[in-house]
Amino acid sequence: MMRKIALLAALLTPVFVQAAEQSGVQKQKPVIDQVVEQPAEGEFPTTVLPEATTSVRLSSSDMNRISCPSDIREALTSTEKGLTIKITGKDAFVKFRVTKKGDKFAYSATPTELYVVCGDETFSMIVYPQRIPSQTIRLTSGIERKIKENLSLYSGLPFEKKLLKAIRDVYTENIPDSYSVSRKEKRFSSYREILLTLKRTVDIEGEGLRIKEYEASLRGETLEFKMNEKMLLRTELAENPVAISLERHILRTGETSRVFLVEQRAEKSGTGKLAGELPVMDSAKPSAPAKQSVNAKDRPSETDQEADDEK
Repeated sequence: MMRKIALLAALLTPVFVQAAEQSGVQKQKPVIDQVVEQPAEGEFPTTVLPEATTSVRLSSSDMNRISCPSDIREALTSTEKGLTIKITGKDAFVKFRVTKKGDKFAYSATPTELYVVCGDETFSMIVYPQRIPSQTIRLTSGIERKIKENLSLYSGLPFEKKLLKAIRDVYTENIPDSYSVSRKEKRFSSYREILLTLKRTVDIEGEGLRIKEYEASLRGETLEFKMNEKMLLRTELAENPVAISLERHILRTGETSRVFLVEQRAEKSGTGKLAGELPVMDSAKPSAPAKQSVNAKDRPSETDQEADDEK
């Protein structure tokens, strides 16, 4: 009888140990969840971009401010989380509910989601209430950051070298994150021999430069055609052009050529603009592009353009 009791106890012991371990895990689980949900203090930014959800911290006791460069159209959150929002133009004021229990105040400690529609963009945030002073969160599209980075990239370069750097960055696909790239194809049938297709537009914020990349291909039964930079000086292709680059000048059947037209935008109008000179980068040898120039006063008239096309 004693042997049976001892054997039964031996068999049940692992079960008790496992139950005790599970009980310990269950007791520790809330602590682990709390550590995962609560980011480190240094991970809370005060500037929010629209690209991804951002964790921010706000005061659980004081009024907080969310600032946007455009008018705030709407702000949404879970009503049961006790978060009140008042929108006034470009600002939204956020306050967590404070409850009084006896002689003490209870402050919210529950994270909540917050979506703010600022201009044409939506900003997503996870808000962590903490016992800290009032906070100001600024919503930005990132243009200010891009301008600062671009100014740093082009600092100290003369205007001609800025143009060459911009074209080279796009030609080699070495495009910094601070450049704004827009892809929208558009065809131009202004020429009888070639077809131009706009592939993408690259804006360099802060420097006032815009690069339009076209793809040139032969049209109809044309077997070979020699392009030149002057034939591309048309307002429908580029407004206020300051530089032109051709990957190849001679097009043959089945070939395409990348064409880069650089515009100077209004934000830099009158600063560093070339006096009648358009630098032209010959990309026949990409590793060592040569630089030539085309006089702006030689811009072809419609009659000259037709004569060039005939050739």
